[in-house]
Amino acid sequence: MTDLLQMLPNITRLRGFRLYGGGRRFVDLWQCGGTAILGHKPVKVVHDMKNAAERGLFAPFPNAAERRFTNALLRLFPGKAFKVYADWFAVPAYRELPVWRPFCTVESGGGAFRPILPFQLAPAVIVCDRDRQNCYPSGGFVAPFILAAATRAVYDLLARPERGVMSFKCIKKAFDRPLTKESWRPDGIYIRPAWADAGKDWPLVFRRFLDGGFLLPPSPDDPLIIPGELSEGEETALADLLCLTPVELGRQDK
Repeated sequence: MTDLLQMLPNITRLRGFRLYGGGRRFVDLWQCGGTAILGHKPVKVVHDMKNAAERGLFAPFPNAAERRFTNALLRLFPGKAFKVYADWFAVPAYRELPVWRPFCTVESGGGAFRPILPFQLAPAVIVCDRDRQNCYPSGGFVAPFILAAATRAVYDLLARPERGVMSFKCIKKAFDRPLTKESWRPDGIYIRPAWADAGKDWPLVFRRFLDGGFLLPPSPDDPLIIPGELSEGEETALADLLCLTPVELGRQDK
């Protein structure tokens, strides 16, 4: 489904929750699967990454950034143990673990899960009960400039509890209308397709939203994420799109 992103023009700038390219602006409802849930180019994250990079800390050697990252994770998940990997390919079962999303619950419960952290280059993390940490392979070293930015991202997330409040007018505008429930299911700031076989229809739905100035996830397996800021016009336009029925969105079996 990632080939749907080819429908976008070349993106030349990202700011906040908007993408710019081809003379157009798109509101980002995908947010890179949630890793940009605090916006693109968060200032403090970029600052910490630059500081580490200027010291040449690109190599994956033992470093103090590991402990700082773990301490940040402990603030987010008290009492848990962590396995940290440079990428998820190091653990074959990583993609099978339940997902934790900020301001939401673990999607399918269980004693271990993988969190979506608010940084596109964040290392892969498994969060588990302490008595289960030996069930997973040991993690390798991660470059300090990555860990520095990921640590700042976790603290930024902890400092933004209001980001998870479903207070945007577009939600009320859309979901006060009964027809919306045929199409979408909200869960806080996350919205998922509610109709069967959404994957079959997704290219048409993706195009419909893109024409309206909104970037959907390239796969219906990822939820739509309400941005942290919307103009009045964007709220109204998004509410109108969410109120379309599956047939109006372009279902292939209509």
